[in-house]
Formats: sequence, structure tokens, C-alpha cells
Amino acid sequence: MRAGPEDRAADARSQEPATVNRDSSPPAVNPGRPTVTDPASLTAPGWLEVESGIMKDLDRDRTFSTPFLFKLTSKNARLQYRLSFDGLVAPGQAGSAFGDTTAGLQYLFVPQSKGGVDVSGRVAVKIPTAPAFIGTRKVDFNALLLASRDFSPQLHCDANLGYSSLSRFQAPGTDQQLFASLSFTTPIKGGRWAYTNEVVYMSPVQGLRGQITTMHGLTYAVHRYDQYDVAFQWQLHGDGPVWQLLAGKTFFLGRLF
Repeated sequence: MRAGPEDRAADARSQEPATVNRDSSPPAVNPGRPTVTDPASLTAPGWLEVESGIMKDLDRDRTFSTPFLFKLTSKNARLQYRLSFDGLVAPGQAGSAFGDTTAGLQYLFVPQSKGGVDVSGRVAVKIPTAPAFIGTRKVDFNALLLASRDFSPQLHCDANLGYSSLSRFQAPGTDQQLFASLSFTTPIKGGRWAYTNEVVYMSPVQGLRGQITTMHGLTYAVHRYDQYDVAFQWQLHGDGPVWQLLAGKTFFLGRLF
């Protein structure tokens, strides 16, 4: 499981440790931030986890956004309900508005404790809540296969492989896009800090070349249930912004069951 840095040595990123509360405080969070790559393991059952952040293009259109995500895992620690929002989006040219909404389900097929690797699948639907000047006003679909493994207390790996059906911006038709990503995370001596990096590939769609990006980020755990992150994303190939700055926080809103 993608626990906070201070809890990583004791709680490897398999699903089971997230369900164990060794004291009266909340369990470890399981953030997907700051990377695009998400962990295959799920959050602690019954706890409503939130990922909130900001994202800023440092060149090109200077777009600014405030994405956030709610995650809740079922009692049997197999199914996760996800609801994400683009938040406030300011494209950089003129105006700003709240972006699209995405609802998804992620199912854990195999936990690391049984199969040596966490394996899960996710389906998601984009609900077109953004206005036409920043969104397509059409429904999109996404399917994702996720795998995670702790190679040691010092090295964690996440890998994603996905397919999306994407409506075109201010144009008719849809595009089919493939997605692949790989990330590694290692704690920094002292326990609270961790370094993470990743490589992401997205296949070309109409009017845009294929995209390859890499990210370098740091996370800091105030507590195992309260984690901050900051990262720079660098586009190696493609038509998007070359540099992006990301920062955010992962925490629990509370226990629902």
C-alpha cells in the first residue's frame, strides 16, 4: 500500500496493513499523489480519504487547476469507490470555471500478501460538468489495470496500463488512447520524507502527438494519516506544457463505518 513515508518501513504497501490500527489514531493514508501512476492497493476500509492539490503549467498556456479526489473502500477491503473533480480551472487565456467530474470503481483482485504483488482493476466515467470553453461537454470512459509491489522496505513500485475513449474538444468524434506508466518510491533516511519518480506514456490522439513525461517528487508525512507532496513534471515529448508544478495533501475526513 502507498502509505506515508514515516509508516513505510513498518507498513509495506500491501492491502492488509492499511486495515490494522495499532493505536487509537487513524491508519496510514494510501495516496496516489503526486504521480499520475496510482497504487493497486486500496485505502483503509471505512475511512473517507481525500487527495487535494494544485497544478500549474509553468509554460505554454499557464493553466492552473485545483483537483481533488474522494476515496472510500468497502468493509471487505476489495472495492473502492472514487469521486474526483478537476476543481477550479483557469486556462490562462481568459476566465475560469469548475471542471469535469469523474466517478470510478477500483477492485482489488489479488493482495500482495497472497500473490506477491497487488493487482487491481478500475473503470471510470467522466461526467461533463465543465463549461464548453474548458471541457468537451461529452461523456468519456476509462479502464485501468494496476499493479504494485514492495521489492524491499526501501523500494516500492507502481505500474498502470490503461485505455480511454475520449471525446474531442470543440470538435465531433472520439479518440482511443492508450496509457502506460511506471513509478518508483523510496524513503529518505529519517522516515518522514520519501522521493518518488515516474515515466508516463500516452498515445497520440487527433491533433496531438504522443506524450512522454517524467516526474520527480517529494512527500512528507506529518503523521502516517497526514501527508504532503510537491513535484515537477517534465514533458520529454509531446504538445503539452513542458513543465508543470504540483503540490497537495492527502488526509482522512473521518471514519464512516
